[in-house]
Amino acid sequence: MSESTLPSWAPRQAAVVLAMLETTEEGVREGQPADRIINNLIAGNKKYGSRDRRLIRDTIFSWFRWHGAVGDLPLARGVCAAWALENREWPPALLAMLEELDWTAPPPAQAHEPFADRKAKIESAFGIELSPVEEWLPRWWKEQTDHLGNYQDRLAEHFQRPPTWLRVDQNARANLHPQLIEDGAEWAGEASPESYAFEDAGKVSRWLQTQKEHLEIQDLSSQQVVRICNPQAGQKWWDACCGNGGKSLQLLDQAERNLDLTCTDRREEVLSELTRRGRRHGLSKVRRYALDLLKSDIQLPNVSFDGILVDAPCSGTGTWSRNPDAPWRTEASDVNQGHRRQVKMLQTVGPALNTGGTLIYAVCSLCKTETIEVVSEFLESTPDYELSPFENPLTGETTDGTLSFLPNQTRADGMFVAKFVKK
Repeated sequence: MSESTLPSWAPRQAAVVLAMLETTEEGVREGQPADRIINNLIAGNKKYGSRDRRLIRDTIFSWFRWHGAVGDLPLARGVCAAWALENREWPPALLAMLEELDWTAPPPAQAHEPFADRKAKIESAFGIELSPVEEWLPRWWKEQTDHLGNYQDRLAEHFQRPPTWLRVDQNARANLHPQLIEDGAEWAGEASPESYAFEDAGKVSRWLQTQKEHLEIQDLSSQQVVRICNPQAGQKWWDACCGNGGKSLQLLDQAERNLDLTCTDRREEVLSELTRRGRRHGLSKVRRYALDLLKSDIQLPNVSFDGILVDAPCSGTGTWSRNPDAPWRTEASDVNQGHRRQVKMLQTVGPALNTGGTLIYAVCSLCKTETIEVVSEFLESTPDYELSPFENPLTGETTDGTLSFLPNQTRADGMFVAKFVKK
């Protein structure tokens, strides 16, 4: 495409994208999430329309997604190489970058084309050298996930953003199901009947605005954690790291809203969000208060529970496909620190469970240090617990008491779950 065929604003838009990427990259190196930085840069700025905002986000996240391949290149070259790896239609601003570099866009990649072949094609087209495929994610991550099989398959999972999953309250599903399907939602089927996905973020927003009392954004893998909990009406459960309450609300919904539920988190502000979300769904009777499971002088709830859910803080490596900047602000030491905290949390809550009760451990990580090694250490240090085999709720296959939800199998976040029973 010659320069005369490009819109006059394309070079200016390209310059804006590069300036914002430079600012965002600096912030990420300091440990800030890219999404927060971008929001601060464009929020309230009326000169950026919806298309401008989308291009800014898409371009910056594309660069972070392929940072391991292109991060050593100057920004404009890296942006164009990353976009070529994305294999998407070229917008005018990026075509302006190509013209400035005197580059021609390479032929589009074929479906499931191996990364090595895609890399070679772009290197030939642009006359550049990309990093080896083995370095496209941090090396420590490769070692942490070697128990999960083929490295190329694991790597591919992180370059395919999953859709946004919604959970529909059971009492509203029959009514909303045909409307969701008509609007183009992907239904998980009878394996997870309350789960629906959209690729279009605009549709997600519209559904949340019009049906906020019946819908919540909740990843498909996250929903399976509660289905593995399998709370029964009339039981006493403790959501010990409840966060803003997505799983808490699902626990209540699964138990037909007849559950004696205690929700704790160390952060007061997220408990307030749980209160708001609960009221929106007509759920006001939930026991909730701030509690830090890592403190040595912790006072456990004055209740004995039939079930405890520990959805523990972790490195979040299972969500990297949604947060492409996260690999570059996460260190191996974060995983090791997470392990120590996770074992401590399980050991802390253990005494509050009734004999024969269920303890569920979950993390949105697939790193062995935060998954199978946590399970091994907890069992070794707490002999009155053992793993409890359960069925994979999505496939019906029997597990040994542990299960990893892999993104390439679920089109959702990576998640690990372990189910223990108190002897």
